Amino acid sequence: MLQRYFSSSMDRKYLKISLPAAMEGVFMILLSNVDLIMVGVLGASAIAAVSIFTQPRMMLLTVARSLAAAVTLLTAEHFGGGRLLRAGRILRQSLFLGAIIMLVLHIIFFAYLPQLLLWMGAEQHYLQLALDYAWIALGAVYLTSITAVLQAIQLGFGETSIVLKTNLQGNIINVMVNALLIFGLGPFPAMGVRGAAIGTLVGTVYTMSYTVWMLWKAGILKAGGFIPDKIYFKYFLPLFGSVFSEQGFERIGMVIYTRMVAELGMIPYAIHAICMNFCDFYYCFAGGLGKGSTVMAGHAKGRKDMAEWKSSMAVSIKWSAIFSMVSFVLTAFFREEIFSLYTNDVSLLSLGSIVMLIVALVSFPEAQQMVCAGILRGSGKSAHVAIYSFVSITVLRPIITALFLYYLDMGLVGAWIALALDQSTRAICASFLLWRLQKREKWYLQTVEET
Repeated sequence: MLQRYFSSSMDRKYLKISLPAAMEGVFMILLSNVDLIMVGVLGASAIAAVSIFTQPRMMLLTVARSLAAAVTLLTAEHFGGGRLLRAGRILRQSLFLGAIIMLVLHIIFFAYLPQLLLWMGAEQHYLQLALDYAWIALGAVYLTSITAVLQAIQLGFGETSIVLKTNLQGNIINVMVNALLIFGLGPFPAMGVRGAAIGTLVGTVYTMSYTVWMLWKAGILKAGGFIPDKIYFKYFLPLFGSVFSEQGFERIGMVIYTRMVAELGMIPYAIHAICMNFCDFYYCFAGGLGKGSTVMAGHAKGRKDMAEWKSSMAVSIKWSAIFSMVSFVLTAFFREEIFSLYTNDVSLLSLGSIVMLIVALVSFPEAQQMVCAGILRGSGKSAHVAIYSFVSITVLRPIITALFLYYLDMGLVGAWIALALDQSTRAICASFLLWRLQKREKWYLQTVEET
């Protein structure tokens, strides 16, 4: 009985789609940390020069990932309904549109890069170093943006293992080239932060090239037009607007939240940075679970199969709870050992241990809200996710954080309680909307078949 509960065909399908996407997020963070460690050897100025480009990069990728998410949502539903030719047409039109939009944005960023970095907080003594890195890295961001759109159809088809393989290989190449060019190993010159940027560019060239080759081999890029038409915009723009709004709200909320925490002082902020870095591991893992639930819900909706939709929903929520329990137990019991991996300063351990316990507890609402939001998106309800995300992340989280920090004087612990309340609010909203959706009749019969 227990074996059947954990190993049904729906369980196997969900894990086959979700686990590669979840592990991709974990591996990307690990390799990113290795990247930063190598740059860190060059000194604090090099770290600052590379890190200051993070926010401009995230601003550009917010647009690219929103485009990609809309492609995934549409192609998942088309795939579920057996309309593969239409899914390919969505990709080609989105690729054309995305290439133009992202090119214009990158040209603007390129033209005003010095001013942009200064606005982000870059200081004069490392500005030139930051520009040496950013001029090259900006090209890598453009290629990453195009790759995100290309891989969106693979995600929509549920081929997450291919995406994992491709991105993992590209990032390993990135790290290898970084090692050669940052430090000047063998016949290669020591190029410092320029070497780090070139390594990133080489890795993204490989990732995009391999993705194009896979899609070309599958025949998706060979035939059909690339120019978007009215029907395309009718279905694509609302999805893109909803996802972009959600990601934009999250970015705004996180900037305000981080600024408040930074004002607590160097030591609390250092503890916060360590705990947030570790929290990102499960956040990205849960993000993969959310992608899996999106794809499963989209496939079921495309088939107009309510029984399959309900089954995939139950399986998604069940596995999110299982993985959250594992994350909670490991983080709670080994929180001091985990925190000590980041720093050997014992004076930080006492407060860090308390915050790490909150990190462990956050595992539950974090995964729940990502999985439920993923199901809502796959069911054509992206606008609902955007609305409650705006209320919770952009409005409530800064207000609650200010209450705990400035009025109750709870310090860093208060900031993390505010984060936990934000995650819990989103989990409750997503769960309620999902419960209400499954009570409605015949909603799943409305598809994008006309495209």
